[in-house]
Amino acid sequence: MNSIKTKLIGIYAVVILIVMIVSGTVMLLTMRQMEIGRTEDQLRGIGNMIYAEVVQQYERDQFHLAATWGALGQGAEYNIEGMIISEAGIVIAPEALRGLRILNQAILSAIAGEERAVVGRPGPDIAGTGQRQWISLAMPANRDGENFIIYTRISTQFLNESLFNITITLVTMVLVSLVLTLILWFFLANTITAPIVNLTRHTKAIASGDFSSKIVVKSKDEIGQLAHDFNHMAQELHDSLISITSEKNKSVAILQNTSHGVLAYDAAGNLTHANNASAELLSGVDLQNYNLQGILEFLGFDPKDIYSLPPEEIREVTYQDQDYFILACVTSYASQSATADGYIIVLQDVSRQVKLENMRKEFVANVSHELRTPLTSIRTYAETLMQGAMEDPETAKSFLKVIDDEAQRMTLLVSDLLELSRIDSKHSALDMDVVDIVALLRLAVQQSQFLANTKGQKIEIEESSSPCFIEANSSRINQVISNILSNAIKYSPENTTIHVTMEMSEKYFRIFIKDEGMGIPAESIPRLFERFYRVDKARARAMGGTGLGLAIVKEIMEEHGGRVHVTSQMGEGTTMVLRFNRYSE
Repeated sequence: MNSIKTKLIGIYAVVILIVMIVSGTVMLLTMRQMEIGRTEDQLRGIGNMIYAEVVQQYERDQFHLAATWGALGQGAEYNIEGMIISEAGIVIAPEALRGLRILNQAILSAIAGEERAVVGRPGPDIAGTGQRQWISLAMPANRDGENFIIYTRISTQFLNESLFNITITLVTMVLVSLVLTLILWFFLANTITAPIVNLTRHTKAIASGDFSSKIVVKSKDEIGQLAHDFNHMAQELHDSLISITSEKNKSVAILQNTSHGVLAYDAAGNLTHANNASAELLSGVDLQNYNLQGILEFLGFDPKDIYSLPPEEIREVTYQDQDYFILACVTSYASQSATADGYIIVLQDVSRQVKLENMRKEFVANVSHELRTPLTSIRTYAETLMQGAMEDPETAKSFLKVIDDEAQRMTLLVSDLLELSRIDSKHSALDMDVVDIVALLRLAVQQSQFLANTKGQKIEIEESSSPCFIEANSSRINQVISNILSNAIKYSPENTTIHVTMEMSEKYFRIFIKDEGMGIPAESIPRLFERFYRVDKARARAMGGTGLGLAIVKEIMEEHGGRVHVTSQMGEGTTMVLRFNRYSE
């Protein structure tokens, strides 16, 4: 009985059956009592007739001769038997039972002077066919001072047959009523269970993700209201799922496309989510084989400290792998309980920040060192002059020359620092014009020719016969070319040649400046354009270099959208290559 319809029909059938049985039983008992009462009245009437027609009309010895006994045996409606009994319980009349001793509660009560009826007492009948169940009535009577008992009885067979027929009728009526009621209740139950079945079917559809169908509301009762509320709930649930799915997809998209790595672990320490960035940042780690404790120990955390971490607190460590730095942040999360439901680890690549910080520290140290060296020389020579060296003109002149050189060196250094600061801050845009790079190249060569002549060097230029236009700030480009030519002159031996050539392509102009110096080691080339970097520090400082020239060249070229790079072989010289974008109207 899994169906609610079957349960309803079964319960209703049991209730009806119980009501019918109780009602029928009460009805039968009531009818039985009524029939017994009617029968007792008839027995009393027969008893009174016997008293009037026999006891009053005949002598005691002639009671059995009365014709009344024959009328009782032949035409009685219910075959009532009557007799006259002495106080000793001996039957006096009729003749068929004369001398028979009968004693029961009714007769004993009559002997005591009280009329009494008894139901269901066994006794023999007049025909002597056997014992029967009787409804009997005993009445006390008196004649001429002698007491008699008029005893009438009737068999209960008629009562039992009547009650049996009534019982059959009642059972038939109960069964017919039960069948009709169950049929009617079947249709009534169907009106209740059909919407519930329909509701169940739609519930299963929604559980499987199908929100397309709706329940048709056919009534305005409680079930109809339930169907209406269910449709509303399904729509709200659908909207909520769409919103949750959208937010989930958005979160997944953010996590998958963010540059930060995100690792999520449950309370048991199992990995539940790892985005693409985490796999890239920890490329050498098989995240699937690392539980929470393993990854915490790998990154440098104390697992015991993390397991006791409240949700609002964060722990950070920096993981280093050679020149690769990862900032790892871990926190726990919880729903409502104080126990953590899981842990989130966020990974951030801070290699560039660490390198920039190191470069900043190195830059400050280099500036301090570059300023301290000439200041120390100036202070030393000034103190020497003040202590009496000024008395010697030759010495004083020599010392002042050193002080002047160091001051010029500091001035050049400060000028280069200001130039780099201007480029880094980008406070002012360059005034750009369309200029001829060939003309700028000729000017820079002319300006550097005097310095080359002091070392007996030649500058050979193979320039284009036609103008080559670029969009640039002419003074800045002149500064770039002059700086590279100056380095080529400084670091090339005397009586050598510096070659300047040009190359044109569809998009670019390239200028090649090649010296015949000692060359640059391969390991120094990647750092050549770093600030304050020198291949030979002692030699560069002796030649008055600040270590900022090539850094300024690189920054200016990038401001113009160009590039600078270097090729060099030890003992074969160095070639600096400047690439400019061709101007296009």
